[in-house]
This record gives sequence, structure tokens and C-alpha cells, in this order.
Amino acid sequence: LHRLSGDGRGRGLLLGVEPLRDGKPATDEAEQVMYGALKRGLNFKVTMGNILTLTPALTLTQSEMDQALAILDKCLSEASPGNSPP
Repeated sequence: LHRLSGDGRGRGLLLGVEPLRDGKPATDEAEQVMYGALKRGLNFKVTMGNILTLTPALTLTQSEMDQALAILDKCLSEASPGNSPP
């Protein structure tokens, strides 16, 4: 878990992760996560200001999913309060 852990939900391959800071939307951190992930080759969008919305291709392999989740995990760690930006 991350300090920014909020709500996570999904249906099929559509995933949404909502970072929260003190119970409120962590919009700055969500943007930091998005740009950090993009630098590492993972592209997704932020909706409603703080919801990380991942919509992978239906042809996604297990290896690609593992890599995407590792990138997301690293970026969430870096954006968590108390950590310095990437």
C-alpha cells in the first residue's frame, strides 16, 4: 500500500485508481504519477482530476501487465507525501 492509497476499482481490464491525500483528492500527486509513468513508457489518463484510468489493449500479455503495474507502483511511491519527486 501507498500513503496515497484511496479507492481502486475495475471491470475487466478497465482499471481506476484514486489517490487520496488526507481523505481528499490528490490531484497534484495524480498528475505527478501520470507524468512519471509516461517517462517510463506507461501511458494512461487522469479523469476527474485524480483518478488514474488504465485501459489496456485486449491483447495485453501477463508480462506487459506486470511491467505496467511495476511502473505504476514505483510512480505512486515517488509521489507519496514525504518522498521527493522523480
